[in-house]
Amino acid sequence: MQQQKDKVIFANQLRAIAIIAVMIIHLCGIYWRARGTVSAYIFAPEIEGPASGLLGWLSPPTVNYGPFGVAIFFLISGFVIPFSLSKLSPIEFLVARVFRIYPTYLIGSAVMLLCIWFSSLYWGKEFSINTNNLLLNLALIHTNIFVKTIDLVNWTLSIEIKFYLISAILYSSIRKANPLPIILLAVGTLCFTEWYPEAKSVIHFTSFNLSIESIKAELMVVCFMFIGTFFYFHFFEKITTLELVLYSSILLLLVLLCWTHNAWASGIPGVPRNYIYGLSVFVTAYALRKHFRLFTPLDFIAKISYPLYITHSLIGYSIMRVAMDNSLPYFAALLIAISIIVAISYTLHITVENKSIEIGKKLIEKIRSKNSKTELEGRQASLSF
Repeated sequence: MQQQKDKVIFANQLRAIAIIAVMIIHLCGIYWRARGTVSAYIFAPEIEGPASGLLGWLSPPTVNYGPFGVAIFFLISGFVIPFSLSKLSPIEFLVARVFRIYPTYLIGSAVMLLCIWFSSLYWGKEFSINTNNLLLNLALIHTNIFVKTIDLVNWTLSIEIKFYLISAILYSSIRKANPLPIILLAVGTLCFTEWYPEAKSVIHFTSFNLSIESIKAELMVVCFMFIGTFFYFHFFEKITTLELVLYSSILLLLVLLCWTHNAWASGIPGVPRNYIYGLSVFVTAYALRKHFRLFTPLDFIAKISYPLYITHSLIGYSIMRVAMDNSLPYFAALLIAISIIVAISYTLHITVENKSIEIGKKLIEKIRSKNSKTELEGRQASLSF
């Protein structure tokens, strides 16, 4: 058991690498390169002056830390989610995921909204967020109905939710380490992407419009995430190395074919290229998994990676913008922002994230106890009959 835990250290530490990559692009890149967007989201005037060269110094040619880090996050989810499926029923799994995702996201979003409200007071701007849009964001169903994000990062959580639902549907196949239904899902996604009529890309309902193009793109990403699941199959020796390479290559090819005919096509070649970079890092780490050891800085960042992901962008922008308005240089503002974000994230981790996971576990135990009692009563009734 300990040997198995040691081998999975690689996945945990990749989480830290992924969140660091995402924070680099947001706090060192988007902060400067998308000034209008940043100012609109934190209710502040646009930052003036020359941009910092930190991102250019940190970035190798063709590397975009945003899709690179997100790709690693997606692959880690694909790899670790089957661990939960192996121990839980589909309903129990979905209950566990709800308590894993939503409480921390809701409280983290509340902290973020409070922070940008203070930002609006500081800058003397009106704080205005559409209540309906806010609720749809908090439910993580905004991406498919033309509602813009409130925090610039929750679109990935919306995809995660769909991955959980599809994983629950494919529960039996994943438990049996059967790659065929996953491949068929990708083939079906490609057919849907290629042949669904463009003229019907928006379906109109009474109170909202459904974006079929967003569904195509998100299904494509879900298929990409299942590459991580194939590595889970290999990890437990359910498939051979040759089968791993074959199935993963087929899935990646189908994903890339989907990419050319959906809403994300405009990001070619930069975004898919960085997803491949993320996959390359994941594959390398997996191949070297026996050599990974506990490393306190990375392990700590990995531990708080989820609340850090939720809070870092708009809270970071708000703090940096106010700090620089008070004559602090960019690097000092960046360090202050990171320190505060880490402190907030750690607090959320110990007060909300851990507690909500425990509540989810207790609820699952109650569900199991109730089901066992019902099953026992049913057996006793049949025996008495």
